[in-house]
Amino acid sequence: MKMYMPLVAAEDGIVQFVKQPGVSLEPGDILGILTLDDPARVKHAKPFEGLLPPMGIPGVVGNKPHQRFMRCRGILNDILDGFDNQAIMASILKDLIEVLHDPELPYSEVSAILSSLSGRMPSKLEDGIRAAIDIAKAKNDGHNEFPAVRIKKVLEHYVQDHVLPQDRPMFRAQLGDLFDVLERFNGGLKGHETDTIANLLARHVEIEKLFGGSIEARILSLREQYKDDLDKVISLVLSHIKAPSKAKLVLALLDYVKTSGLPVSKPESRLYQVLQGLALLETKYV
Repeated sequence: MKMYMPLVAAEDGIVQFVKQPGVSLEPGDILGILTLDDPARVKHAKPFEGLLPPMGIPGVVGNKPHQRFMRCRGILNDILDGFDNQAIMASILKDLIEVLHDPELPYSEVSAILSSLSGRMPSKLEDGIRAAIDIAKAKNDGHNEFPAVRIKKVLEHYVQDHVLPQDRPMFRAQLGDLFDVLERFNGGLKGHETDTIANLLARHVEIEKLFGGSIEARILSLREQYKDDLDKVISLVLSHIKAPSKAKLVLALLDYVKTSGLPVSKPESRLYQVLQGLALLETKYV
């Protein structure tokens, strides 16, 4: 089987073939060289010696409350994973706390989820959820708390009345993001703030409790535990060796907990349990 390929040149010249007819070709192979009749008619590429313009951040970050929340939480999680973002840590933590107090945060996140699900969820259910949101927003008494419980009831009633039992697990999975945000804001803004701070501290505890004592012995133990996923071991060790840097964020979070009035005295509170775990750490910062 033969294949014919046209080779088009913008200027006249003599072609000297490098490849012989009938040979196999690989991507990037040079087929021939064109010796130009008048080389001056062709402009040659020159190395760029100037400066690139400011490109900004590698991605568009929105200013909606839920977008700010996800960005701040992501950066702080990166710090706890051992990546160096100390230069912006204080400002990011301040922005996170500010957005955690924004009453629009849950509305913003649910609105984004409903937009992504629109057309893929029953219109009757969507209308019921939006009606619950509109009623909550219409209250002008200064206490228009996000109606997580009310929306959850709308969902549960719809599932009970319109979804067959065998189809309910799949239906819930399709609306997983919506169920997740309702669960996170079930305790209002204060509950969500408490869980967010607790989750950040818990991330530190879950990593650092793996270390302590002889670091060589701990690493060998982790290698054995994750022998099929050594990248996991590398990420854990990277986080641990940056413990002094992470400690700055942990101390800043503890300072905020001390002055914020978050519930730390209730044994059933997740924050209380995380603080207990933090107090039991044996890790020595290296």
